[in-house]
Amino acid sequence: MAFSTSWSQYNYHVFLSLRGKDTGKGFGDHLYTALEQAGFHTFRDDDEIVRREELDIELQKAMQESKLFLVVFSKDFASSTWCLDQLVKIMDLRRRSFPHHIVVMPVFYVDPMLVSDQADSYAAAFASHEENSKEKAEIWRAALREVSDLGGMVLQDGCIRYQAEFVQDIVKEVRKKLNRPIVHTPSHLIGIESRIADIDLWLQDSSSVPIGIIYGIGGVGKTTIAKEVFNLSLDRFEASCFLPNIRETSKQPNGMGFLQKQLLNTVLYDKNVKVNNEADGSNKIKDAIGCRRVLIVLDDVGHLEQVNMIVATWDWLYKGSKIIITTRHKRLLKDDKICRKFRIEELGDDESLQLFSQHVFGKANPNDGFMEHSLRAVKYCCGIPLALREWGTFLSDIDISEWNNALDKLEAILHNGIFKVLRVSYDSLKDDLARRLFLHIACFFIGMESDYVTKILDGCELFAKAGIQDLVDRFLLTIGENNRLIMHPLLRDMAREIVRQESPDDPGRRSRLWSHDDSISVLRENTGTEAIRGIILNIQVSMSHEFEMKALQKMRNLQLLQLNYGKLKGNYKYLPRSLIWLSWHGSPLKCMPSCLHLEKLVVLDMQRSSLKHIWHGTKVLTLGDMNILIGVLKAYDFTIRPYNYYDCPVVCFKENINFDNHRLYRLNS
Repeated sequence: MAFSTSWSQYNYHVFLSLRGKDTGKGFGDHLYTALEQAGFHTFRDDDEIVRREELDIELQKAMQESKLFLVVFSKDFASSTWCLDQLVKIMDLRRRSFPHHIVVMPVFYVDPMLVSDQADSYAAAFASHEENSKEKAEIWRAALREVSDLGGMVLQDGCIRYQAEFVQDIVKEVRKKLNRPIVHTPSHLIGIESRIADIDLWLQDSSSVPIGIIYGIGGVGKTTIAKEVFNLSLDRFEASCFLPNIRETSKQPNGMGFLQKQLLNTVLYDKNVKVNNEADGSNKIKDAIGCRRVLIVLDDVGHLEQVNMIVATWDWLYKGSKIIITTRHKRLLKDDKICRKFRIEELGDDESLQLFSQHVFGKANPNDGFMEHSLRAVKYCCGIPLALREWGTFLSDIDISEWNNALDKLEAILHNGIFKVLRVSYDSLKDDLARRLFLHIACFFIGMESDYVTKILDGCELFAKAGIQDLVDRFLLTIGENNRLIMHPLLRDMAREIVRQESPDDPGRRSRLWSHDDSISVLRENTGTEAIRGIILNIQVSMSHEFEMKALQKMRNLQLLQLNYGKLKGNYKYLPRSLIWLSWHGSPLKCMPSCLHLEKLVVLDMQRSSLKHIWHGTKVLTLGDMNILIGVLKAYDFTIRPYNYYDCPVVCFKENINFDNHRLYRLNS
């Protein structure tokens, strides 16, 4: 049966390179004939053919149009400068091929160690070459070492196997190589070389740990990089398999069984393999990959259990086998003894502009008149390739006169393609508490000190310390300088879009309000509902906004309220009892109303307010039993209960408040 292929740009399946006088004319003839009979269109190059010293035009064209290079290494291969020059050209083509589809398959008619170490006859040949040109000899040596690292088929001198059998084994291996599972990669891979360099070195080191974890924020290019190194490394392994979308596929009925069967079909080159159940699949996979050098990519893994169901344990992997896992979870696998971790960083400013420009203008730089707008788009995307591609594609058909309006819209409402990819990280959080924690931080607490936020969110019973660490491990949050919470702008906008979609047309029915306009609208028009859990409103000192207390009456579940430099009028009994955090910088109150009910309050922040006294007369204030960062020990008109100050809530006042010469203390420090 003839071999069929969709690689229309290749005129030859195989480029056969050998030194006929070493292997015997019969071997070269038999191998060429067997390849042609198997349906592989083969170009044969034999150094016995008389030719000019430089590669002629026909030969160069054949090399450019060949898919697989079959190089036969014999005893006196290294004595032929023609063979060595051709090998250098082949390895150079392999390195420059895009996206790394060219296969180089060594066949060793001698001990492979002679080739890699340049020993015996190879050493003698190089002693002669170095007399003519040490520089060229070193280039040839490097090519021999590089090709030896690829492995290959071996027929050593004195082997009792018949050459005919060996030729048929070569044909079978060629069929496997040409049927290898190349995976598609996007165009315009900017900055890819530097990001795959360390991964490629790890893949080449057969003695290193078997597992590689590629991790990073959603949309940063983890899958693309895994595909690239997979395509680059296929000919180093006996079998290879790329399993995409593990997270989503595993959710489907019998999803894990499907993935197991796909792996077995690919590794065994047998589409008829049956998997009765997941346990049966695990056993068959162990048998299939435990006896051969394999490369397996598990793409977009959400939980370690998904990995375990596919490859079970690591100790029975064949020496030199590699498993690459892409994930958004840094701590998916904690044992550094069996894995190496590769974080994928965001693109730099220049790389981002180049990628964006390729998708908008089809070149590396913006067209004249578009630079300012392009820089605005690039700045917003913050180095995320997914966002740069989506925005670039969206803007490519828009006239420059409409760009400002289009960019305003994209910044106001996150592009749907970006939103869907980033939301995967949100949906993968462990439970509703973790999701509420993430949304609270994204809407209210970015830039604030971590310990301060932890106390507040613990008051909301969200187990904040462990939850924040989990968000950090999943690249949804970062702890920056001065212990402050940092979130990527696109993740922030993804979270806020989730909240906006709760009620697109009615902000009063959303769970969180962070927008200045939405917060003022809901408070002025009294459209708030019990759905609201938090509101922040920072009013400029020079502006005056006054709201009725009744605007808070319907917000029975309000826990987080920031009303900096705003004014409230009316009866303070309408302030919800559910409040955990009340931040009211610049409050005009000279003393706190006696009708306040703050039983659940954890943080009362009244910095730069007009307070002179807490209450008129003596007042006992009962607050929540939460941890304390800063507390007031005692004032003549103010008593805190409980008296265990290490369990008291946070109370922040401006420094010049009158405490009758009593001081403001830092506790538990």
